[in-house]
Amino acid sequence: MNKTTLCALLLVMLMVPALAQENLGARPMGMGGAWVAMSDDVNAIFINPAGIAGLKRESVMAATRLQEGREYTMIGGVETTPFGNLGIGYIGSSDPIEGTVPVTTYDGDSPVKYTTQTLYITMARDLNQAMRVPASLGSLQLGMNVKLSSRKIGIANGLAQDGGSSVDLDLATIFKPNGDLSLGLAVQNFMGNDKSAIANLSTVDRKQYAVLAGAAGRLFDGNVTWTVEGEELGCEWTPVKGLALRTGRSTDCTTTGLGISVGGINLDYAYLNRTSPVHYWSVSILPEPETSAKRAGLNEI
Repeated sequence: MNKTTLCALLLVMLMVPALAQENLGARPMGMGGAWVAMSDDVNAIFINPAGIAGLKRESVMAATRLQEGREYTMIGGVETTPFGNLGIGYIGSSDPIEGTVPVTTYDGDSPVKYTTQTLYITMARDLNQAMRVPASLGSLQLGMNVKLSSRKIGIANGLAQDGGSSVDLDLATIFKPNGDLSLGLAVQNFMGNDKSAIANLSTVDRKQYAVLAGAAGRLFDGNVTWTVEGEELGCEWTPVKGLALRTGRSTDCTTTGLGISVGGINLDYAYLNRTSPVHYWSVSILPEPETSAKRAGLNEI
């Protein structure tokens, strides 16, 4: 890819309006949620499924969001196979309904919340592993999500009313022209099930068709990572091995984050500076690859 084409792609990506993303773990949220081009861990399942194609080993993650009046749980895992990487993800959330209450039995006095459950089934493949491609052409990853969602609307005394269900697809790709630059594109909710009963119940994941595009890169021998997605942008700095400091700008607030990694176990935290602050926590396990010395039972020098 020549420089003119690459610059044109970057300009297009920067002009694409961003869709606010909150269904993410602490690491991407600490970087402003600009993750479509970064997507290099289990969080990729939920934003750009092509990203899991770059994972070389099995990994798992669990995350939560602490915010007044809202409950949120995220669980994901990736398994490597000879045919590509397989991911499984789950998001469960409980949020207050804003605006008109879409229930027929609501009495007007009781607090109302909806609970959402979404199952993600992800498949991704690095095409450079499936065919011979010159290194000078870069690498291309493709991925797809099948998403199964259902909602319940909680009403008085523990009762609930069905809020609808849907099946949808995410289609995505990541192109890496070299080791220091990544371009990401994700088409979310490709089937466009925004007309279903589930569509307008969520203030977080609206289940509507959207196109996300962004760019990410590495500087200073990989110690600094930048990422941009529409109006969202973020930065991650690794001053020493095992410690990451993050900051970013989301569509409506600034974000900061911290990551600590020891022996393949990662603990991440993010803070969203809003009128009602939001805290994110993630724990992930990404086993470190064994070297030939470790496999032989020797200590590395």
